[in-house]
Amino acid sequence: MRRAALVLGVGLALGLSGASRAAHAFEREWHLGAGAGVTNGHGLALSPALAAYAAYGLSDVFDARLELTARGYHVGSELNPRAVSAMAGVAYKLDVLRWVPWAGVYAGYLAFLDAPPAKSPFKRNDLALGLGLGLDYAFTRNFGAGVTLRFDQALGQSSASTFDALLRAEYRWGW
Repeated sequence: MRRAALVLGVGLALGLSGASRAAHAFEREWHLGAGAGVTNGHGLALSPALAAYAAYGLSDVFDARLELTARGYHVGSELNPRAVSAMAGVAYKLDVLRWVPWAGVYAGYLAFLDAPPAKSPFKRNDLALGLGLGLDYAFTRNFGAGVTLRFDQALGQSSASTFDALLRAEYRWGW
C-alpha cells in the first residue's frame, strides 16, 4: 500500500511538472522607446547618434516599426554636419524568452540639415534602404532594454551608407 502511494505520488508529481502552462504571445503590443549610441557614415568619423522609435505588434513574430535617428557627424574641427533619417519597416522577432532577438528591413529618407562635406558621397536629401539587427531583454512585460545595429544605404549614391550602434530602452503596452 505504501509502495503504491509512493508510485502514485511520484507519477502525479512528474505528470504535473510536465504539464504545459498557457502561452501569452505579444501581438497587438505597442512599443515606444529611445536609444543613444554611435554612428559611422562612409567617409565620416565615428560620431554620436540619438534615436526614437515606435513599433506595433502585427503578430507574435512581426512588428511594424518607425524609427527617427539624429546623427551629429564630426569632420575635422570646422565642419560638423548634422543628419536625420526617418525609416519605416518590418521586423521579425523571436520572443520566446526574456531575450528577444530580431531582424528588420526598412525604407525611408536620409537628410543632412547642414550641407554634407564636399568629399563625402552623400547627397543633401536621399531615399534609403536599411537592415537592422537587435537583441532586447524584457525586464518586465512593460519594460525592456537592448542593443540595435542598423545599416542604411542611400539610394542616390552607391557608396553613401551609415552604420548605427545604439543602446535602447523601451516601454510596452496594449497586449
